[in-house]
Amino acid sequence: MNFYKTLGFSFFAFSLALSSCGGNEKNKNKTIDKPTVVEAKENTLKIGYYNVDSLNEKYKLVKDVSGEIEVKIKKLSSGFEAEVKSFERWAGDNEKKMKEGLLLSSEEKKFMEQFQRRQMELGEKEQKLSQQIQEMQSDNFLKATNRVNDFVKRYAKENGFDMIYQYQVGGQIVYINEAFDVTKDIITGLNKEYEEHKKDWK
Repeated sequence: MNFYKTLGFSFFAFSLALSSCGGNEKNKNKTIDKPTVVEAKENTLKIGYYNVDSLNEKYKLVKDVSGEIEVKIKKLSSGFEAEVKSFERWAGDNEKKMKEGLLLSSEEKKFMEQFQRRQMELGEKEQKLSQQIQEMQSDNFLKATNRVNDFVKRYAKENGFDMIYQYQVGGQIVYINEAFDVTKDIITGLNKEYEEHKKDWK
């Protein structure tokens, strides 16, 4: 059983669309670079959008955290995989003995009892490990989401935007004029802050 492959690695399979629940107090008064793109106005509203897929791909915090979590998942799952292999070898050996008639009826009964108990224990461990990994992923996902939301809010206020949307392939918004695109500015600003506060954010 390859537990890591079974679980998959989906730290940022989610869209960065959760509402901010905090943010970084240290950065709230920080001056943000002016936009390098030409923003469009519609009905007196200044509107912008950023591409979530590009953000997930190029935001250094996402890359670093994803790599760290992948290492942790492999480390956590390796011990469980070793237990599963040991169980499979033990079960296979005893099953072979049963087929060859090498076990007494009392030994067969004891084996079946142990098999059921160990199988149940492994199932419980798998469930706990899966929950632990999901909680770790969710926790780091929320932290990264809050960083993004906090920055985008400050960016919008400092540059006079009335609205900033998220755009993602497969999302509700099918098309937005590229004149509204502020993805490059958002990614540049996020990476700049991350490099400045990397040690504090880890």
